[in-house]
Amino acid sequence: MESFNILLLTVAVTVQVTSHDSTGEPPVQISKPKVTLNPSHAVLYSTETVTLHCEVPEALSGLQYDWYKNSADLSEHQPSITARGSGKYECKAKKGTSESEISASYTLTLQDPPKAKLTVDPKWTEFFPSENIELKCEIEGGSSGWTFEWIKDTWTSEGDSVRAITVKHPDSGKYSCRGKLKNRQVTTQQSNAFQLNVKDLPEPKIQSDWTEAFPGEKVYLECVIQGVSENWNYMWFKDSRRIVSSDETNINTLTLSVKSSHHGAYECQGELQGRKVSTARSTQHLLTVHELPQLKLSIESQWNMFYPTEKVTLKCSIDEESNKWGYEWFKNGGLLKKDKDISFSGNTLSISSAKAGHSGQYTCRGKHLTRTLVTTRETEAVQLRIQDIKPKPTITKHKWFELFYTEERVQLHCNMPGVGWEYHWYKGSTLRITHPELTIDAVSLSDSGNYHCKAQRGDFSVDSETLQVRVQKPPQPHIQSDWTEAFPGEKVSLQCVIRDVSENWNYTWFKDSSKIDSRAETNIKGNNLTLSVKSSHHGAYECQAELQERNVSTVRSKQHLLTVHGSQPTILLQQDPSHAEIYTGEQVKLTCSIQEKTSKWQYFWQIDSQQVNTVNNPIYTIQNATLSQKGNYTCQVRRGEMTYANSTILTIREPPQPHIQSDWTEAFPGEKVSLQCVIRDVSKNWNYTWFKDSSKIDSRAETNIQGNNLTLSVKSSHHGAYECQAELQERNVSTVRSKQHFLTVHGSQPTILLQQDPSHAEIYTGEQVKLTCSIQEKTSKWQYFWQIDSQQVSTVNNPIYTTQNATLSQKGNYTCQIRRGEMTYAKSTILSIREPPQPHIQSDWTEAFPGEKVSLQCVIRDVSENWNYTWFKDSSKIDSRAETNIQGNNLTLSVKSSHHGAYECQAESQERNVSTVRSKQHFLTVHGSQPTILLQQDPSHAEIYTGEQVKLTCSIQEKTSKWQYFWQIDSQQVSTVNNPIYTIQNATLSQKGNYTCQVRRGEMTYAKSTILTIREPPKANMSIESQWNMFYPTEKVTLKCSVDEESNKWGYEWFKNGGSLKDDKGISVSGNTLSISSAKAGHSGQYTCRGKHLTRTLVTTRETEAVQLRIQDIKPKPNITKHVWFELFYTEERVQLKCNMTGVGWEYHWYKGSTLRITHPKLTIDAVSLSDSGNYHCKAKRGDFSVDSETLQVRVQKPPQPHIQSDWTEAFHGEKVSLQCVIQDVSENWNYTWFKDSSKIISRAETNIKGNNLTLSVKSSHHGAYECQAELQERNVSTVRSTQHLLTVHEPPKPNLSIESQWNMFYPTEKVTLKCSVDEESNKWGYEWFKNGGSLKKVEDISFSGNTLSISSAKAGHSGQYTCRGKHLTRTLVTTRETEAVQLRIKDITPKPIIKKHEWFELFYTEERVKFDCNMSGVGWEYHWHKAAKPLIKNSEFTIDAVSLTDTGDYHCKAQRGDFSVDSETLQVRVQARPPAFLSLKTELIDIMTGDVTLRCNISDGRQWNYTWFMNGQQLNGSSDVLKVTGNEETIKSEFKCKGINTERPLYSALSDGFVANNIIFKRKILLAISGCLVCCIFILIIGCIILKITHKPEVKETPEDLFFSMTDSKNQIISPMKEYMDNRQTELEESQGKAELISDCASAVHEDSVIKESQEKAELISDCASAVHEDSVIKESQEKAELISDCASAVHEDSVIKEEDTSATVANGLTSFKGL
Repeated sequence: MESFNILLLTVAVTVQVTSHDSTGEPPVQISKPKVTLNPSHAVLYSTETVTLHCEVPEALSGLQYDWYKNSADLSEHQPSITARGSGKYECKAKKGTSESEISASYTLTLQDPPKAKLTVDPKWTEFFPSENIELKCEIEGGSSGWTFEWIKDTWTSEGDSVRAITVKHPDSGKYSCRGKLKNRQVTTQQSNAFQLNVKDLPEPKIQSDWTEAFPGEKVYLECVIQGVSENWNYMWFKDSRRIVSSDETNINTLTLSVKSSHHGAYECQGELQGRKVSTARSTQHLLTVHELPQLKLSIESQWNMFYPTEKVTLKCSIDEESNKWGYEWFKNGGLLKKDKDISFSGNTLSISSAKAGHSGQYTCRGKHLTRTLVTTRETEAVQLRIQDIKPKPTITKHKWFELFYTEERVQLHCNMPGVGWEYHWYKGSTLRITHPELTIDAVSLSDSGNYHCKAQRGDFSVDSETLQVRVQKPPQPHIQSDWTEAFPGEKVSLQCVIRDVSENWNYTWFKDSSKIDSRAETNIKGNNLTLSVKSSHHGAYECQAELQERNVSTVRSKQHLLTVHGSQPTILLQQDPSHAEIYTGEQVKLTCSIQEKTSKWQYFWQIDSQQVNTVNNPIYTIQNATLSQKGNYTCQVRRGEMTYANSTILTIREPPQPHIQSDWTEAFPGEKVSLQCVIRDVSKNWNYTWFKDSSKIDSRAETNIQGNNLTLSVKSSHHGAYECQAELQERNVSTVRSKQHFLTVHGSQPTILLQQDPSHAEIYTGEQVKLTCSIQEKTSKWQYFWQIDSQQVSTVNNPIYTTQNATLSQKGNYTCQIRRGEMTYAKSTILSIREPPQPHIQSDWTEAFPGEKVSLQCVIRDVSENWNYTWFKDSSKIDSRAETNIQGNNLTLSVKSSHHGAYECQAESQERNVSTVRSKQHFLTVHGSQPTILLQQDPSHAEIYTGEQVKLTCSIQEKTSKWQYFWQIDSQQVSTVNNPIYTIQNATLSQKGNYTCQVRRGEMTYAKSTILTIREPPKANMSIESQWNMFYPTEKVTLKCSVDEESNKWGYEWFKNGGSLKDDKGISVSGNTLSISSAKAGHSGQYTCRGKHLTRTLVTTRETEAVQLRIQDIKPKPNITKHVWFELFYTEERVQLKCNMTGVGWEYHWYKGSTLRITHPKLTIDAVSLSDSGNYHCKAKRGDFSVDSETLQVRVQKPPQPHIQSDWTEAFHGEKVSLQCVIQDVSENWNYTWFKDSSKIISRAETNIKGNNLTLSVKSSHHGAYECQAELQERNVSTVRSTQHLLTVHEPPKPNLSIESQWNMFYPTEKVTLKCSVDEESNKWGYEWFKNGGSLKKVEDISFSGNTLSISSAKAGHSGQYTCRGKHLTRTLVTTRETEAVQLRIKDITPKPIIKKHEWFELFYTEERVKFDCNMSGVGWEYHWHKAAKPLIKNSEFTIDAVSLTDTGDYHCKAQRGDFSVDSETLQVRVQARPPAFLSLKTELIDIMTGDVTLRCNISDGRQWNYTWFMNGQQLNGSSDVLKVTGNEETIKSEFKCKGINTERPLYSALSDGFVANNIIFKRKILLAISGCLVCCIFILIIGCIILKITHKPEVKETPEDLFFSMTDSKNQIISPMKEYMDNRQTELEESQGKAELISDCASAVHEDSVIKESQEKAELISDCASAVHEDSVIKESQEKAELISDCASAVHEDSVIKEEDTSATVANGLTSFKGL
């Protein structure tokens, strides 16, 4: 190639030369060129483009250049070329034939680009999310001037030399970098690559067998991060809070010296050592710390201070099962040993005979029997005091008086220091009572005398001083009351009276010796007892008075017996006659009385709930009973507000119907048959008649009748139907005939029926069987005899043969013989008897679990009866309920644990009283709450290596069956169904997980899970078997190598300091244990081990981490640490010493002097006593090695005694009370604690504690006993509590504000009174008044007096809300709360009452109802009604039920309240009379002839009326104006009235006057007779006149005159003989005319005012008129008499005006005029 280039260069030069030659340019001087470089960097790199310039000083054009590198022609002819690597470059310029010199050589050095190096910090191969990684790209020779490119897989980006990454999963990949010079095309080679792997943080897991512990135990929790080889530091958390441990924190084991505070949920978290990477927290591991049970030490007697020789028993009780604990006893801090007087038994310490030396502070503690390191704390010390000084009892007198009343209470209290004393009281030398108190509740005169008490406890006793009691009688009360009997609901008042006594007494009432409390039904006020009677109030009442200021009670009064009858009086309602049924027409008398002895009752009667007008009459009489009068008759009795009633049914009917009674419905010829005629429910005497086939039977030999009996000597002819009839002997009453009684007369002999009951073919033993012998024909009176297998049975004349309790011996042939008279017949039957069958239980269930359904069936084979079944469990009867459901012969159990046991059943025949024996027992085993599922793994290694076969077998531990099996892996169902075995043929890591076996039977499902771990071979762990790893010479050391699997499958290899362990006679290996029998310093070093699988020979674990073993050769000495130490301790103060020895595993023994006190690192005397003073040291012991500490002195004295100073013993709510706790003669600083009723007081606003002072802002809750206790500051030293200081807190009484009137709205000038009252004595309280929240002052109209505010004259300005409160007169700061506000309203407008009118009309008709209501706003008003100025009624409502004409006028009402009154407006009432109804008698000839009466009613106001008629006040049917009345005895005595009825007001007329026919009918008959006589007389007169006319011839007159005259004659005034006769009697006629006028006046007087008052008066007046006519015998002419009668009758009949002018004197007219009569 190079030769080719040279050839080309030669050709080019030749061409150029030729060219120049041809041009012929002249040669030029060309200066020596210079090679320059661009760019002119100090360092150039082979990868960048470097340009070399050949520069000639002159500016010549057309120059060509030659370039050389290392003297070799580069064939470059441009002024600038691109360098081709390092070397010496030269150039020359030429133009034509001219050439310059070759330039000086320029040495160009091109370096290879520097290498880029990628460094990673930190230098890990794997990272976890959120970790920070720093990638740094470094350039050899420095990075100045370089930029950087970063390459991740196929992605490139520019950046700085350092790249910081917070790792995430997407950051995984291969990283590299390269450098690039700024502004130059120079890049380095790509750096080395870094593979960034991001993986998930592993999840830690806590492994521990500890789930519960006691304080003081060692608990180990291991935090395991599986499948990760990195070194981790571990953080522990409890209840989500970090645990700060004084031990190493980078180990995965948390060791807890358990305290109660260790109870909770633990979590662990791993943090990679040297990396800020933390795992998530593990799942919680719950550790339950059982608080060491609280022991309580108690003295089994009630006292803790004893006297010599007494027996003392201490009991140490624990809050748990006592069988798990033993007990240790201590006295004064030292362990108590058994001696001759002290013995231990279980939790009891007994001192058989107490001595003073036994005094001291006793404690005990529990020691777990199986966990020997677990001991409870010592109990609080119990101070046992044994005294040696003889005490003396003291007597306390309660409410003592020099002189007591009898029945007064005398109370003496005997007290002896200490407890447990028995007190005996003596009067003189006589024992009265054994009790601390001698209480004579009702002292008597005989109780006067000298008293003393004897205190005794065991055999020790001592007498008190003597005390004299003097007694006299109190006065005698008695009860006054009229009440000796009452019924529930009545009010009874009793008064207790004490005569001639002036003291103030409180009264107590007793009933049947029991005290009566005042309540609603037994209200006691003063000396009065008011009973709202109940049945419980029946009894003897007594009263007793008690002196108010002394507990002096009188004797009880004499008993006042109050009989409280039943819930209501026993009302006796008697009927006379007392027949159950009364026959129509009889008289009945009902008498109402009260059975109890009682009085003051009123009687009222009702018939079928309708009141009878008979008032207060206990007897109701029915004179003539009718069927309509039957019904329910009620007698009501009333007394006060109580009303009671009793009813009876009065039955009135026709006579009863008899019936025939007889057992004989059939008979055989020759027998005697008796029939009885019976009238049921009637006891009267009857006469009886008998009929056969409707024919009367006569009494004879074969049909004998006696009384109501018919006796037949039976013949075939007696066959037939019999009837009877009765007639009441004392009453004329005959019954209807009875129903027919048929008598059948049979043939020759009876048909015998022999029946067995029950009729079973076989009778069971023990069963009752009845054989009944009967006769088919309806017959009776047979005698029955029985034979068994032809042997006579003693049972005589019994148709039934009963075997009460059948036995097998009673089976056989039974024969029944029947006899009646001489007739004997027989019938036989076979009776079979056998034993009852035995049931048995059928069920597949012999075991079950709670919740399952188990069915048992009771079966009786080969028996067809229906049975009732009874079930038993463990011999106890089972009741059917939800969980033991019995249906038929089935027992279904909803299984509970209590169902475990033996089941039996027994059957009882439904139709027979037969019970079988119980079945054989069927045992049902009820397992625990659920089946014990065994989930076994084969092979059973805790961890399975990949590739191995694993088989999981699910089974149930209990003997049980019928289960189905289902499998789940991590809660996902596996298709394998009902297979108890799940097999993994070739284990992979993906197959690890939580395997669950579900077992199902019926509705019950249970599950058990196991974790199947599949991994690489396990990690080996090495540990020292002791708690320490530093040993002393000759100690035994044990190292244990373990793997996380069963150790028997692994062998072990041991290493020391990296090499295999050499043989050593002091070292032995056994299994996984390396033992150094006698440690030496040479045994120190780092030990490791590894596991080697015994069956998997190729499997070995990694070596364990090294365990450093240190063997010391220097003897240690224990050190005593004093906790809160003082030169002088107070008793009950805590002394705590701790003994410590370098290393672990030490046991510490504490000694006081040479006496062992306790074996524990700490010696704690919780409550130090004086006896605890002394020298103490501790001994540290581990194995056989021990060493003593130095000696330490403890000094003890008692703390001082505080007491409370205060003048306050009682206070009111709101007062400030100060109590001071004082400790005398002590200069230390104390903190003070206060107690109320033994409860600690917290300092707050109302209970302020400052220093030793307690200030109370008193509340009702502050009432109680106060104590204080001091505690030395900075020391746990507390004094005993002070003696109690009692503070009584009186709750300020609750005031009540009331308006003394019933209303709270007033009107001007009214007087208003407000009363403020408290629930206490008023003389201690003043009152403050408030209006609308502001204080109320005394003003002109307002005054205050005591608890009363008075407004003398109310104004509107007085309205408002008033309150008051009480203010203590002596304690000015004590006030009650304000009362609830009372609203006072004062109106400023005088109201006016409003009258409300009901159904108002401008004009009222008489008898209409007028009703007004008067109303006034507000309450408390009284309403007064006035007519004009006349007061009428005091009521808000004024009603005139039937207004009259006199009620017309002006009305108003007056509303009055107190002195204030106001009138309403005036209201005018106008009344007019109703239209009158006139009743007239219409007399027609037919009425006169028949004796009937026709009445007419008329209203003459021009309207159309209907009419209502009344007879004796009873309304009659019909609405016509005419009433036809039939004349009889009843109607002629009855009064008739009528009134009109209309549809418009007035709706009815006035009622007419009454009309009584009386003797009008009789008078009509008399008048009819008189009229007849008059007609006859007139006729005779006429005949006589004719005869006279014929026979008489006057001598003077010449012409004969007709006796009769004509009208012409009359006109011609011809005097007739009658007229002549009349003329001759002129004087008499004038006198008669005067009498007629008198009659007319009389009749007019009757008709005055158009109203006939009384028909009787009319008749009397007419009679008087008629008498006046007839008195004068001078009136002889019938015509005159008739005229007079007519005039009189007309005067009676006409309405004041005689309308008819024609008063013809005919007889007919006269008769007609009498229809008014």
